[in-house]
Amino acid sequence: MTKDCHAGGGREIRRVPGYLAIIAGKDEYLVDQDGRACYDKARKAAGSDAEAEIISAQILRVDDARVLELQFAESVKTLSMFGGKRVIWLRNLNLVADTVQAKSEEVKKNLANILAVATAADPSVSIVISATPYDGRRKDLSALKSAAHDFIVHAAASKSPFDKGDAQADNQVALAVERLKALGVKHDRGVPEVIVGRVGQSTRLVLGECEKLATYVGPGGTIKESDVHLLVPTFGEGDFFEPIEALAARDLAWGLASLDRYFFNESSSRPLLSALQNRLRLLIQIRCLVDSGDFRVSEAGLPKGQFEAASGRHGPTFGSAAKSSANLFSQNAWYVSNKVAPAAARYTLAELVDLQLACADCFDASNRGEDESSVRAMFLRALAVKRPG
Repeated sequence: MTKDCHAGGGREIRRVPGYLAIIAGKDEYLVDQDGRACYDKARKAAGSDAEAEIISAQILRVDDARVLELQFAESVKTLSMFGGKRVIWLRNLNLVADTVQAKSEEVKKNLANILAVATAADPSVSIVISATPYDGRRKDLSALKSAAHDFIVHAAASKSPFDKGDAQADNQVALAVERLKALGVKHDRGVPEVIVGRVGQSTRLVLGECEKLATYVGPGGTIKESDVHLLVPTFGEGDFFEPIEALAARDLAWGLASLDRYFFNESSSRPLLSALQNRLRLLIQIRCLVDSGDFRVSEAGLPKGQFEAASGRHGPTFGSAAKSSANLFSQNAWYVSNKVAPAAARYTLAELVDLQLACADCFDASNRGEDESSVRAMFLRALAVKRPG
């Protein structure tokens, strides 16, 4: 069966291979996982007598693209003398990345030739192309969407954890839960999400950190959120600060130890204070809704569905749906219900307001070079003594 369609540059494609799969995205692990699945699917469909080949499609220099083009063309056009089928996986193609090499006109020409060979292959040939890292602004692959039997483009990771509709984060949380279960360890509520929040730009790192944490607690052990903050470094765009979680947990020992670790690496308290103020804005709104009877909050957070129900009642009152810490209902439901809300059960509204005002004092102290001492004093006041409601 053949198809008529058009690809980039106006090239007319008169036939397609027996099977064509294109998978692309920035997360190498997810792209490779789907590429492997498509490759195995094609091999199974082609039968046990089919010839299978995996071609590494990563280039380091511009000249490498021409070598790759010739290698791929020869493989596609070399048919079996006995009429058998062929399955070819062009793996980790980086000719569509946001790099100097990939932007070269010469490389773009090589890529166009590679895709032309792929889409004009003999029907006895099945082809899988997995491209990573992928620059979503490029149209080279999307132009072939109608010609592909399977076309998968993974959304880029969210720039900030727990954004609404973050498909990659949801996928990574599921993979983390599966990996921790396979490793024979338990975990406190929300631990997989915290892992993803810290290293969610890379699925491979997420799974690697799961293994590290499992080794730390041992077989049958339980991973706590504090373990994640202690052992898992922030990667990429992750912006979680351990002291904020310690303050939310109302844990003095953890809070002071976390400040030791924070100020060992950082001289300025301003990034920490900005993130803390954003968290406190949300907590103040939650605590107000708790005090008014709209929320029932516990150490575990909000009951399932309560956030969505309250959003329907009060969402318009809070204003624009644009994501902002000034608008509770613009946040991710899981994040508010499970990550932020538990602290509202540990603090009164007056205490939360005091903390917000104390943050402003710490900003002033930062101007005087008193970053660490002022933040430590704030933590001691908040955690050492519980203010009466």
